[in-house]
Amino acid sequence: MTSSTAAHAELVRKYYDQNTAAFDRLGQGGASIHRAVWAPGVRTRAESFHYVDELILAALPIDVTQPAGRPDVTDRQPTVVDLGCGLGASLMYLAGRAPIRGVGLTISPKQAEGATRLLDAAGLGDRVRCREGNYLEVPADLYATADLVFSIEAFLHSPDASGYFREAARVLRPGGRLMVCDDFLTPEAAGATGPRGRRLAEFRDGWRVGSLLTVAQVQAAAADHGLELIQQVDLTPYLELRRPRDRFIAALVAAGRPLRLSGEYWKMLAGGDALQWCLLNGLLDYRVLAFRARAN
Repeated sequence: MTSSTAAHAELVRKYYDQNTAAFDRLGQGGASIHRAVWAPGVRTRAESFHYVDELILAALPIDVTQPAGRPDVTDRQPTVVDLGCGLGASLMYLAGRAPIRGVGLTISPKQAEGATRLLDAAGLGDRVRCREGNYLEVPADLYATADLVFSIEAFLHSPDASGYFREAARVLRPGGRLMVCDDFLTPEAAGATGPRGRRLAEFRDGWRVGSLLTVAQVQAAAADHGLELIQQVDLTPYLELRRPRDRFIAALVAAGRPLRLSGEYWKMLAGGDALQWCLLNGLLDYRVLAFRARAN
């Protein structure tokens, strides 16, 4: 890992160590600190926070109608790895609905500790564990163990997109699936300058973004490591944007911008406001990309 990559990883670690408690406290998805998706068929707020989890569940190589944790289906339990697992909410959701074994990696030791407590409290500690680690240097004991790897709102933190796909490919078994849910640049954002460029820069800085790429760029980076893009779903139309709290934050950021505030919490607020602006103005899309590993 280069010095610049290591430096960015340290910024991401601090970002989540400092802000996870606030995300968990202020969010509405319980331990899930991801975005709500109000896609067709979603009826409740709980379902909106787990919509992406359901897409991942549908990609599992298993009959999900089988009860989770049944002893007689142990030999058919797929292994799932979450690269950038946060507090482990997605793994907990999957393990509660399918007989999987799961491992989560988070760069934040505070998140790893919190996830372990939540998993133990849910009685899932025997099948799912979360550990501290950098997904650009995945522990070798995870190589070729996973039927499915996923990242939700974690890929863009990587300062090395190629390195992310290299490690994901190493973790996957031949023919396994990788699912990445995140924000991606639209073709219209290429070379953005002026207010559009400043907003993208504000998002990058405030949310510690390392890889903000178009889908085509991501597809090429993944293909270099034997990962074929087989499906993509645009979830942008189903996001909650400019809710009353978001409008309040936007007004706060606008009022504070002339003061050139620079604290970490302030940067996070400004970055979140910039993200919403970029989504509303066609510079970013929120998508799920599905890849298949080369079969040997």
